[in-house]
Amino acid sequence: MQAKDIMTRNVITVPPTMSVRNAALLLRANDISGLPVVDDDGVVCGMLTEGDLMRRVANTWVSILGSTYGVGERRGLSNYVQIHGRSVGEAMSRDVISVRSNAEVGRVAGIMTSHRIKRIPVVDDRRLVGIVSRCDLLNLIIDAPVENIAKGDEALRLAIRTRLATDLGIGHDKVDVVVKDGLVQVQGKLDSDIQRQAIRVLIESVGGAVGYVDRSVISSSSVNNVPDGTK
Repeated sequence: MQAKDIMTRNVITVPPTMSVRNAALLLRANDISGLPVVDDDGVVCGMLTEGDLMRRVANTWVSILGSTYGVGERRGLSNYVQIHGRSVGEAMSRDVISVRSNAEVGRVAGIMTSHRIKRIPVVDDRRLVGIVSRCDLLNLIIDAPVENIAKGDEALRLAIRTRLATDLGIGHDKVDVVVKDGLVQVQGKLDSDIQRQAIRVLIESVGGAVGYVDRSVISSSSVNNVPDGTK
């Protein structure tokens, strides 16, 4: 399953010329936490999120050019413009994380988890074609009958990878999931035994898994950081 199969296609967007106040009203009226910013050609040029607006509230009383931020004048001025500017183009985040419409859903979930973002634009040829939110990923699990989630090894693998990301915050870069004839094998470096236990419980809850082989290891750095007397 790919991003295009679960994404929202009718995306509420704003132009960079819109006022920050009107954009905030849009967020509240539609009960959403972020707005893609697109130019006249439909090219994504930024994102305006609740986080961007909260930073404005938190920092309006701070002197951006002061020693508090420890940044150079150019960076300080850019921050000042973002926090105090009146237009969306000035307030938005410009470093947009996006995926293509043919991106695997498990990969999308992993990116969202690793970057701690609530939504991710779907972009083809620089143009916005949709957006995937955490709700879209959760609906993939909630709405699908259990017997359909695990129909075949690849579907079972995808269901497990998606739930690892959405339920436990474990992306595909952390563990590898292999499924053969319904037998699930997990390998990779984990942070703790409780994380390993949570993975086992999750896999056992997915219909279609006939068994589980744990080939994961606990990171040595995690073991070494255990306080004295608890090893």
